[in-house]
Amino acid sequence: MLRILSSLVLLGALAYACQRDWDALHRRMHQHRAHNRHAKRAEVEYPPTLTETESILVNSFDNKSISDWSYYYTHGDHLGSHNKTMAEWTAQKWRDAGFDAWLEEFPIWVTYPEHSSLTLYRPDGTTHEANLVEEVLSEDDTSSYPNVIPAFHAMSASGNVTAEYVYVGRGTRADFQVLKDAGIELEGKIAMANYGAIYRGTKVKNAQDNGMAGCIIFTDPLDDGEVTEENGYDAYPDGPARNPSSIQRGSVRFSSLYSGDPTTVGWASSWDSPRGNVSVYNPSIPSIPLSMKDALPLLSALEGNGVSAKEANRSGWTGAFSNMTYDSGPTSGAVVHMNHLMKGWIAPVWDVIGVINGTSPDEVVVVGNHRDAWVIGGAADPNSGSAILIELAGAFGKLLQKGWKPKRTIVLGSWDAEEFGLQGSTEWVESHLPWLTSTAVAYLNIDIGVSGPRTAFSGSGEIQTFVIEQMKKILFPEGWGDFPTLYDMWYNVTEGEVSPLGSGSDYASFYQNGIGCIDIGSDGGETDPIYHYHSNYDSYNWMSKFGDPGFRLHAAMGQFLSLILYHIADDPLIPWDMPHAASVLESYLSELNDTVAESDFPDLDLTPLASAISNFTAQAEHVAQVAEQALAFNDTVMLGVVNSKYRDFSRGFASAGGLPGRETFRNVISAPGIDNGYGADVFPAVTDSINAGNEGPAGEWVEKSARAVLRAAEILKVGS
Repeated sequence: MLRILSSLVLLGALAYACQRDWDALHRRMHQHRAHNRHAKRAEVEYPPTLTETESILVNSFDNKSISDWSYYYTHGDHLGSHNKTMAEWTAQKWRDAGFDAWLEEFPIWVTYPEHSSLTLYRPDGTTHEANLVEEVLSEDDTSSYPNVIPAFHAMSASGNVTAEYVYVGRGTRADFQVLKDAGIELEGKIAMANYGAIYRGTKVKNAQDNGMAGCIIFTDPLDDGEVTEENGYDAYPDGPARNPSSIQRGSVRFSSLYSGDPTTVGWASSWDSPRGNVSVYNPSIPSIPLSMKDALPLLSALEGNGVSAKEANRSGWTGAFSNMTYDSGPTSGAVVHMNHLMKGWIAPVWDVIGVINGTSPDEVVVVGNHRDAWVIGGAADPNSGSAILIELAGAFGKLLQKGWKPKRTIVLGSWDAEEFGLQGSTEWVESHLPWLTSTAVAYLNIDIGVSGPRTAFSGSGEIQTFVIEQMKKILFPEGWGDFPTLYDMWYNVTEGEVSPLGSGSDYASFYQNGIGCIDIGSDGGETDPIYHYHSNYDSYNWMSKFGDPGFRLHAAMGQFLSLILYHIADDPLIPWDMPHAASVLESYLSELNDTVAESDFPDLDLTPLASAISNFTAQAEHVAQVAEQALAFNDTVMLGVVNSKYRDFSRGFASAGGLPGRETFRNVISAPGIDNGYGADVFPAVTDSINAGNEGPAGEWVEKSARAVLRAAEILKVGS
């Protein structure tokens, strides 16, 4: 079987080809003012009617097997670069299913704490020493593993700092401005921020930009909805509320500026690669995460000092601890000692690649999930997705045993070092970019496949309609509400809204290089068991008792993903809805109009962009008509023409030079917002310029973005 990805000969041959391009769940933080909304709830056939092949795929998912795969993945240290054996096991499972599979190694920049401590010194001379690892629970076996990973922030700077500290709310720019307007001295002090609203690394950057000497980020029950101890729920392991010692780990790299290895931003990492300075891309001050339990003494010591929560008058400033005032401080005599020593070095990480070759070598569908986790467990993030991919491989293996071969090549990716900064997937994309931009039809991402029952997805406009149709074919597991299908649950949660793509998972590098993407998963709501995101309690025990007892949600999400992959890989016509892609662009333009109207430049001319979208709409409607006719008459020549256009048009959205100051982000349609880090801004270069108060560049990027939309429209054009 042809090893299409590792073959230098084939990559060389393709190189000449024309290149066409929660922190409350980290993928869904940013709320848009003008969502892309699908039609009102559709009538769904129940029970769904499936084709013979669809039935084989759906019936191949066994929740007991998925539970076994989850148990394996969640009982060993698999932090990025820590567990090659797990990568080899994954590859063998895929081979057993009938895929050709191998490992690809990348040397990347990793960080790990050699020492980390945080001590509060109160004015009365008493102290409080924070515990930077969760409590051992007899009910949760991996919480007592001898090699348990401490809570830390990857890419944090080292520092030994003793200073007064100031509560800064959510740590947004506006929160810091409240303090400065009140005359609170920030320079040289330590910031204490609540998780949520924006990406954790942006909080650290905002503290750094205000001259602060360190940053503490803590978990507050504010984001736990109804399910809190104060509302009468027992804490894990006895009940669904958050365990007070749970700590959210995570990277604090400046994620809105780059993805991948910070020493090779913009090029692929190899052992002999030139390497740059990481200081531009990572914080220069130390940061440490804290649990609810250890945050309380620090918040208490600030009471009655500085800016009160009422005076701050900021959304999210007042948390949900009862009898806590959430005053900013500082308090004279109350200081924090942060002693944090981080080690950084180049280490190998291992992506696993699996392939089923198709009959059309110039069309490829990639589906992936990262394998690395912050903790021994990682049952939801990421290994709900990892377990699903093992079962998905087995499902497609059953088709292979019947002699089936897909029209388009299928590539599975198990990415390493995602948690450090999307490193495994980004380096793989950069290493294979000419081939991908010539052949990739789409990238399908599943990260936190299951952390609760509420189905969600985001993604490129052309793919959305088709994805929603596949939801209607999957029965929703009993016990999580009266929802016949995944679609019914999804619509109940989202009312048909689909968010644009920002960053925060492995789709980013694909999407930013002009490849259409979707990102799917299922989250928890305000009344569901609390998911211990990036905590040692994201464990098999939590998942099997609270997250998904019986692993039936895992099976449903796997069935959903398998139907998406099957149809994209094997339908005669790539199942895109191009008129809907045009409607999505129009909704994004509406949002940009709102941004302009509320800005200092209300007269900024968006006519070029509106005109370009109108052109795109016309071409989208025309190519859809041609596609319908070609399919009706089984015109294989015209189907090939349309498929190539459906594959390639989104390359037009990728700006060759990247967005301003962000060379790894190239998609002019959406990208992570500069000030939120994960959630998406639409027409980001225009939005960035407006937010920075730069009218000239904003106008220039209106023109550049319009030209990108016109490039995409030109690729779609059929006939004269």
